[in-house]
Amino acid sequence: MSDGSDTAALADLLADDYARRILIETKNEACSASELGTRLDTSEPTIYRRLERLREHELVSEEIRPVTDGKNYKVYQAQLKSVSLELTEDGFEVTVSRRERMADRFTRFVENK
Repeated sequence: MSDGSDTAALADLLADDYARRILIETKNEACSASELGTRLDTSEPTIYRRLERLREHELVSEEIRPVTDGKNYKVYQAQLKSVSLELTEDGFEVTVSRRERMADRFTRFVENK
C-alpha cells in the first residue's frame, strides 16, 4: 500500500483509540457490536462507525450468527496480523498482513484436493 491517501487513512484509523481497542478485543474471539460497546464502555454508534472503517480496510471481518428465535446478529473478528511501515526514497510504504479466515483456509484445502 504505497498510495499516500490509503497510507494516511490507515494511519489515522490505527491512531484512533477505539479502533485499536476493537482490534484487540476481537483478536481471539468474535464479538458483537453490543459486546464491544460494553467492553469498551462506549456507545454502539461509536462502535459501528469504527467497525465500518475497519471493514473498509479489511482489518475486521463480519459474520452473521443465527439464533433460534430468528433474530440473527453480526459478530466481528480482527483480521489484522501486522502492519509494517518502511521509509523509501518516494515516501512511506505500508505493508498490511491479514490473518487468513477459516473459510478461506477451508476453501483452499478443498480446492487443493
